[in-house]
Amino acid sequence: MTYDFFADKADKLEILDFIFKDTDLHVYDSYSPYGQGICQYKTVDEISSKFDLDNGDKFAVTFQLWTPRHKGKPLFRKIDLNPKYCKGHTFRYSTEGWGLIQLYFGGLKNNELNQSHIGHFNERGALKNENSTTFNGKVNAWDWTEIQATSRKLKYQIHNKLAIRRIGSFGILAGADQLETQGIKLR
Repeated sequence: MTYDFFADKADKLEILDFIFKDTDLHVYDSYSPYGQGICQYKTVDEISSKFDLDNGDKFAVTFQLWTPRHKGKPLFRKIDLNPKYCKGHTFRYSTEGWGLIQLYFGGLKNNELNQSHIGHFNERGALKNENSTTFNGKVNAWDWTEIQATSRKLKYQIHNKLAIRRIGSFGILAGADQLETQGIKLR
């Protein structure tokens, strides 16, 4: 399942508030900053104080979502870096696992608001790719029915409750709609 939408900072905070108050999802960094481990976030304030939710490219701020109901576990993989290209840093981590749900927020850049996104593998796609990587664990360790139910709930909240209009299949949330009326292009 994939779903794309446009959201400004206030919209993103509403989505995060829903996740923390109305779901049992755990929110993790997709990738850690250089030289650090993965963080798990438990409040909207933890995220809003750490990240710029206004500005950036497509997928400027990225998270991985998981709940114990999904059965499989998130895996934290250490990535070795070349310090010559990474300001002297030699590692970072990524959060991986076949059944994780991605939440990517796009930001404002050059008078354009980049799209945001939720998505995840389905069981068939994961099985097709299972032999291509050893880091994600086993596909059959995940409860794909629960993953689908969780992602549908999240998409429903964004698309049916928060979006005030659509452009094709893209939901336009209230803050993003307001930005467009002020001349910001939705990209």
